[in-house]
Amino acid sequence: MADAGPSGIGEQLWELVGLVRSKAPLVQCVTNFVSMDIMANGLLAIGASPVMVHATGELESAVPVVGSAGGAVSINIGTLDDRWIESFKMAVATCKAQDVPWVLDPVGAGFTPLRTRTAIELTEISPPAVVRGNASEILALAGAAGGGKGVDSTMGSEAALDAAKLLAVKYGCVVCISGATDYIVGPEEGAPVATCPHGVAMLKNVTATGCLVTSVICAFVAAKPATLSVQHAAAFAFTFYGLCAELAMRSSKGPGSFRVAFLDSLYSTTRETCDLDIKTSLGLGSNHLCD
Repeated sequence: MADAGPSGIGEQLWELVGLVRSKAPLVQCVTNFVSMDIMANGLLAIGASPVMVHATGELESAVPVVGSAGGAVSINIGTLDDRWIESFKMAVATCKAQDVPWVLDPVGAGFTPLRTRTAIELTEISPPAVVRGNASEILALAGAAGGGKGVDSTMGSEAALDAAKLLAVKYGCVVCISGATDYIVGPEEGAPVATCPHGVAMLKNVTATGCLVTSVICAFVAAKPATLSVQHAAAFAFTFYGLCAELAMRSSKGPGSFRVAFLDSLYSTTRETCDLDIKTSLGLGSNHLCD
């Protein structure tokens, strides 16, 4: 087992990973067709229980079940048309009515006005527990001019940090920016920003790995103890995800073998089998888990 990281962060990371595996939280995924397979399999690999329900005729029944089981809802706007938008809005409204946490992946926000508008409208119905996007998406949601390139980003994650802080304070939610370094911004103005440098470039060569990390964050938020902030739960989700990717890369020759190895790593990685040093920071003066 490698260095646990600053102030024993690693010790508490593995406790949360264990909670995900023991609680097997329900994660209802209202997500795009491209991501459904890897999202369901990735959630199963970490020990969560995916529910792939998006029909409007089911949502008002399904979301309360997820909530009563201590689960959460992951909404991904990658597949966008009028029927999907109706499903997204119904899911968020039901989460609000039933006090069920939900996580937003604003896929392609800034690429078209419809995507940006849809993400903002969902957030205004009821703020999510977490918004997770790349720099271009976060800048678009904050009203800045991000150099969007479809669902990819043309800039580093640090470029959207100020925008993320504005969004987090405005909506009272955690805002995460994915990139070479992931930034996890809490909802309190001036609060420390958590950072996670873990991951590998190969993730960009496997479709929907960004969608998957959003659903993993959702599982960690659902499984977290009451004493753990949503911000720190998201930081540990990024950390576990990134460590598993680094371990998987050791035996990978390309995107195909990496995808298989990554799912195996999400399933099998434990405190005992991970020999990587943990470099995640919860922010200056804030390397602890409790609120």
